[in-house]
Amino acid sequence: MAERGRLVSWFIDGPRLMPWADVGIMLLAVLVPPLVAVPVFGLAGMAAFAAAMPAHVASREGGAPVALLATMSTGLGGMLALGDPMMALMVAACLSAMTAIAAHHRLARPAMRALLTWTIFTSPLIPSDNMPLLLALYLAGMVWSVCVTTLLRRAQTPEPLQRQSRVYSFTFGAVFGTGLTLAVWLGQHLFGSHGFWLPLTFVILSMPPYGALFSRSLKRTLATLCGALASVALTFVALPQWVTAALVLTVFPVAFRFIPRSAFLGTALLTFTILEALSMVSDISILAAERVESVLLASALTLLMGAVAAGVLAVLKPAALRQIIAPDGG
Repeated sequence: MAERGRLVSWFIDGPRLMPWADVGIMLLAVLVPPLVAVPVFGLAGMAAFAAAMPAHVASREGGAPVALLATMSTGLGGMLALGDPMMALMVAACLSAMTAIAAHHRLARPAMRALLTWTIFTSPLIPSDNMPLLLALYLAGMVWSVCVTTLLRRAQTPEPLQRQSRVYSFTFGAVFGTGLTLAVWLGQHLFGSHGFWLPLTFVILSMPPYGALFSRSLKRTLATLCGALASVALTFVALPQWVTAALVLTVFPVAFRFIPRSAFLGTALLTFTILEALSMVSDISILAAERVESVLLASALTLLMGAVAAGVLAVLKPAALRQIIAPDGG
């Protein structure tokens, strides 16, 4: 019975499902910008999504001012990185330093949320021939998302800033920066136009709290594998494109509804949704293989960087190590 309870708690690891009202607000804040921009501007319209997604989530976690600051910073970094692999590496290091400053004031999660879609700019997925248009679409998506989140009362009221240990902040910045830069470089050289998946997954796995780093990495790896296999299996059915689009629009909100309750199920559904959406323009078997390979590599990189950070803090600041591995650490 005890073993069964532990197994259930591994899959059901959150307090409750995301309320449908919150899911609806998220869809309104995140999906409207790309649904408007992509049909008009093509793949350049994805810049609107690259801003809307982190702006919404960062607003929910750190408030509108923090979300605007983080999203604008990463957007400008995206413009610098796009189309220039070397600049992408340099920007990754700079944004990591900015994230470490945020972590010093216990704002690591909102800052790292903004880094999630910045990784899209490290691959050639978005065209780089019209930077003013890209930046305009990015800013428009950000403003829309923050306004919707704030007006519908889902933005968090910022709490008084509290400082982390300087040793922790410096260690976090150095280790996270090294890992992110390496993830960007490996993504560029191993996964081509989908290279952003590697640094994106690394950022997800690097988010605090850190008490269950190994368990979370294993869980996301297995969930991604299940989602990818389900997407590949569906290719044998040969669904019409309009049915695939309807399936994506149906499963996407369900995935986010389950993420707070079950990270495993939410991640599997989200992986399935992403792959099905991309299958309409790419070979799904190649996409799924690259997605699984990238999450395995990101998990190994995250665990390596986590071990390095833990070792440094264990020597220099044991109290900080005990603090950040607590459930609410970071």
